[in-house]
Amino acid sequence: MIDKSSFVPPYYQLAQILERQIKSGQYRPGDALPSEAELSEKYGLSRMTVRRSLNELARAGLIRTERGKGTFVSRPELDRAVFVMDVFPKDMASRGMASSVRLLEARLVPAPDKAARKLQLPVGTKVLYIRRSLLADGEPMAYDRKYLRYDRGRPILENELQYQALPEMVEKHAEALPVNSRMVLQVTLLNEEEARALRTSPGSPAFLLEQILVAGDGRPVGWGWCIYRGDRYELISVPTAI
Repeated sequence: MIDKSSFVPPYYQLAQILERQIKSGQYRPGDALPSEAELSEKYGLSRMTVRRSLNELARAGLIRTERGKGTFVSRPELDRAVFVMDVFPKDMASRGMASSVRLLEARLVPAPDKAARKLQLPVGTKVLYIRRSLLADGEPMAYDRKYLRYDRGRPILENELQYQALPEMVEKHAEALPVNSRMVLQVTLLNEEEARALRTSPGSPAFLLEQILVAGDGRPVGWGWCIYRGDRYELISVPTAI
């Protein structure tokens, strides 16, 4: 039943109850769920709260609504996969390894053509360029390069650039704060520079994660890419849940 004294919102409690019922087989794919009115009466909740619970289940892909017919349990999309690449320190901690970051370079440079296009700036505009090596137990795991729009009124502090992720770096050094992030994951082969930074062989397979941060006005404020060693990373799908 719903514990209305709990800090967990009632709509979320109901969503979890229904999710457990679906995953336990009480409701099977294609089965109709009770109506909003029935759920409202059974659990002592308002229709609006019940509707919010059902919206959570729909967003998780567990149910679907057919206009004029009702709400039904969805067939699971077993070929659909979701992968999570966690922030580096947390990822390494989960492996029982000590993470560290080595700042290789941090300087103002004229934006090269590709960086200028990604940041929507004229070529040659001064931007902050950063190169870092991400290590686990002293071994290079990833090679990180970033370009940031730069606010001249904010000093470059190398100790900040060494440890912070791209969103935090942008907040410290760009005029506009990031509100959205887009990432693209690709497979690549290491060139000589990347292989040298990762202490492995040129031509070795690796993951390339490109990231761009966008401010509230739509302007990109940070862009870069991080190369992860293919022999140290694998992608494993994770279940989605409420």
